[in-house]
Amino acid sequence: MKKRNMLLLALLLALAPAAGSAQDLPELFEDVYESIGEGLAQGAGLAANSLGEELTLTLATDSARVEEGKSVVLTVTAGNPLAREVSVGMTLELPERLRASEETAWEATLPAAQLDEETGELTPSVTTFTRELTLLPGGGSEQAVIGSELEMGTRFYRAQTPLALCVPDVSVNASVEGAENHRMQPGDAFAYRIEIANAGDAPKDVAVEMVLPQDVTLTAQLPEGFAQAGSVIRGKVYAQAADGDEPSSAVITLPAVIAQNALEGDEDAHRLMAGTLRVDGERVPLERIEVCDAKINARLLADTERLEAGEETTLSVVVVNSGLAAADVRLSCMLPDGLSLAVAEDEQQEATAAEVQAAPMNGGGDDLPMTGTAVPGQLQATPVMTRHDRTLVFDLHMDAADEASDGVIACTRVIEIPVVADTPQDNLGEQLVGASLAWSVGEEQMQLGEAVAMRVVRPEFLGMSRADWNGVFWASVLLVVTVLCLYVAVRRESKEEDFCCE
Repeated sequence: MKKRNMLLLALLLALAPAAGSAQDLPELFEDVYESIGEGLAQGAGLAANSLGEELTLTLATDSARVEEGKSVVLTVTAGNPLAREVSVGMTLELPERLRASEETAWEATLPAAQLDEETGELTPSVTTFTRELTLLPGGGSEQAVIGSELEMGTRFYRAQTPLALCVPDVSVNASVEGAENHRMQPGDAFAYRIEIANAGDAPKDVAVEMVLPQDVTLTAQLPEGFAQAGSVIRGKVYAQAADGDEPSSAVITLPAVIAQNALEGDEDAHRLMAGTLRVDGERVPLERIEVCDAKINARLLADTERLEAGEETTLSVVVVNSGLAAADVRLSCMLPDGLSLAVAEDEQQEATAAEVQAAPMNGGGDDLPMTGTAVPGQLQATPVMTRHDRTLVFDLHMDAADEASDGVIACTRVIEIPVVADTPQDNLGEQLVGASLAWSVGEEQMQLGEAVAMRVVRPEFLGMSRADWNGVFWASVLLVVTVLCLYVAVRRESKEEDFCCE
């Protein structure tokens, strides 16, 4: 400024001769002195203003929040109101979870303020520095503060700006729907339910991977964004950010069914199925499915191995369910020729009435009540028998076996069938008869059980049966009567001859 005033003064002095022709010398000097005074006063005022101004420092981010794994741009603005360049030191104070793209401490030179020639005022220079800040994984959502410090000699200037660090807070809950007590049977349908909740302030694409257990297949299309390769299901779920204190929730439902042959070849009719679930790279506990089925065994037992014709005995049907699932069982007992069902007269009358009522439903069969023996763990209701010719059919519902600390208590049912031995055909003294048993569970095919063989004999004495002895008796009686008649006839003829001779 001083140099500019001196130049102005020299110019005025050089033009003094020309000016002297137009006006008086005193007036010229007066104008020159006034211009010099104004220049000196303006220069003194600018110097005074420069000495009283301070540097400025501000911070700003292009977003008030930053999500995990993403970046935000931080702008540091420094203002220099001085009429000279200033060398400063800049330092950023960042939370540990933020990483800057460049150094956080550096040296810089702030340009001098600009002079407005018309007004003579200084306009502070503005210098900006940018840093890209990335939020590293780890930690929760919080409100952080970014600080900056500007150092100029012994003077320090500080500025701060808030920044919300937003991260997702994902939790997973997996369950099995449609399985009572987590027990199911082959062919049963159920569904896996996976709920993904996000209590954080940032959304997230959550990776889901599930491996289905063996013999389990899906029965519906996969949700959008999922694909299946073999037994492995993969996909992503978008978990939105929480709405204030209310977490967001995304639910995936995977309907599935257990194969009918899941327990084929399993001696215990019992198997545990457990799939594998990983959400966001972490393994999530998945409820196990206990697949069990009924394990039915039926036997036909006889009280004796030898019967006389007309003698009664009892055939016992023993049904055992050692499986952990209930079942409807149909039993068919075939009576051979030589054995007939023995029913008391009052029971026969009740059976006849039942037969009349049930005839349209069972095709003419007889519904006869059978007796049952109570065994721990068995049903107490007496079964109803349907008779078709010589086949006796029973429909039973067998409860599941009970679990105990020392093993399994099977459900057992005993059905007693009274039978009577018929007289052997073809006048045979002895006949071998066999009763057989078959059963089926639900819609499965019939299974044949072990047959029971019994000998039906005709009562004999000295090698002859009762009928033979009856024949001998009546033949003897007839012989005696005949002999007596002949004897009487002969005696009469002898008396007549003796009378005639006299």
